[in-house]
Amino acid sequence: MYSSLKIKKKLVNKIEIATIFLLFFYYLGPNLPRPVIQAWALFGFLTIPLLILSSWKQFVWVLKQDFILSVLIAYVPLSFLWSTNPDITLTYSRAFIFSTAFGIYLATRYSPKEQVRLLIWLLSVYTLINLVVPLAMPSYGIEGGWRGISTYKNSLAATMVMATMLFLDIYFYGHRYRLKALIGAGIAFLILLLSQGRGSLGIFVGLLPLLPFYKIVKQGYKLKIILGIFAILICGIIALTIFTNLEFIVVDLLGKQMDLTGREPLWNYLIDRGLERPWLGYGYAGFWTNPTESLGVALKFSWIGGVGEGGGNSHSSYIESFLQLGWLGLSLMLISLSITLGRVILLLALTKQIEFFWMLQFLLLITIISYYDSMGFLDYRNLLWVLYISIAYSSAVVSPTVNPKYNKYKNLNYSS
Repeated sequence: MYSSLKIKKKLVNKIEIATIFLLFFYYLGPNLPRPVIQAWALFGFLTIPLLILSSWKQFVWVLKQDFILSVLIAYVPLSFLWSTNPDITLTYSRAFIFSTAFGIYLATRYSPKEQVRLLIWLLSVYTLINLVVPLAMPSYGIEGGWRGISTYKNSLAATMVMATMLFLDIYFYGHRYRLKALIGAGIAFLILLLSQGRGSLGIFVGLLPLLPFYKIVKQGYKLKIILGIFAILICGIIALTIFTNLEFIVVDLLGKQMDLTGREPLWNYLIDRGLERPWLGYGYAGFWTNPTESLGVALKFSWIGGVGEGGGNSHSSYIESFLQLGWLGLSLMLISLSITLGRVILLLALTKQIEFFWMLQFLLLITIISYYDSMGFLDYRNLLWVLYISIAYSSAVVSPTVNPKYNKYKNLNYSS
């Protein structure tokens, strides 16, 4: 009897893991025919509630642990009340709620360490797929740059930054699989180069100096202060060097214009439009589906694909958030980011656990990438948003359980 129950439990766990992986891949934005994507979305709408149902009480409890973020989540669907396109806002909000719920589920079901393990497996498989597919089917996987199975090469590039940094963490600070991690990092970095995602490459280079920081954190208290001051000085020098040589880096090295390939005029225009409805915005997905506003953008910036057809984006998550949710929504998002960063840094300092170092790397990645791309915060179909949600709530759950005296967790109860 006991053996039978154990077998059933293992089978259920395997089905759960397989479901999570399928959802992960959906939120990575694969380039597939529209009917397939719609069927995949329906799969998510059916399975995410079932996953949550198994531990709904814990789910509700976790949701209560980050008040600001929970208010922001509720604010998105409520924006239909003042949206310029209420029906569209409700439709997009449904997809947003499901992706957000998936992130909360991950924080409910798995510890930070377990989440990192899941991500290692996911990114390992995803990296190999994006190496093999373009080689086997170049007409599908290569378009200008190495696109792999992603819809956009920038999305692939951002994911490869995540993969490379995570594999490097394992190589430098892990106890097992270091050679495999180094090979994985090399492949992911190669794909990053082949994708020609210069912005993501710049972010990767910017995050590299953070790698030795984890070793600094693990040093003794007095030594840590000395090395910390030294690191701050180095970072200050690097930042000053970048600032004083910004034009050379952007124009000569990255091959961009100083206005980031036409984004600055677009941003100025969109900010002006946002100031027409400054406090609450146009509603979630309300700006780009508003015929008057989208036509105005299309006439001025014809290079943006899909404008006037319900598509288009600001090429900046921060401006996108301002357009959709106004100053109130943008403020909630920035406050949430600041709180989450603070919690993760504190947890890293107290526990010295590698998973919190990875969380810090990810938060810096999404913070920077959201400056010049809309695939970060509040994106209803993107793994970056799912991971941000899981990190924010995981750090909120773990924070009260950390014993500062012994620098370790206590009383952590994750369902098994």
